Amino acid sequence: MFTRVTRRSRAQARRAARILNEHPAAVAGAEVRLLIWTVEDLIERLKYVADPELKRWRKQAAASLESARAAVADGEARLREQAGEFAEYGDAYVRNHPWTTLGALAVGLLAVGLWTGRSLIAE
Repeated sequence: MFTRVTRRSRAQARRAARILNEHPAAVAGAEVRLLIWTVEDLIERLKYVADPELKRWRKQAAASLESARAAVADGEARLREQAGEFAEYGDAYVRNHPWTTLGALAVGLLAVGLWTGRSLIAE
């Protein structure tokens, strides 16, 4: 009834949470691929069922799966396109305003240095 929490299970949970926080897009992509694979497997298993209602559901699931695949592919293509445009814009900005970029970088590094120094002093 009650699950015993061990050090190992806590460590595994922390490791899984860290991976999820560090790579949310990769985890989401893996989950979508796993879902699509599971639905494909279910559709394949229902291939030889004689019940007409299950056959109808199988066709609907197959159509929905194709629609989901198309939406995922479209989303990936759009994301790649937007990332490319953003990179081009960033490159053009840095080339046109090198001193502004260098100043912003210096201020950012100074802020990180001050924050790190304060946290070391607080310990």
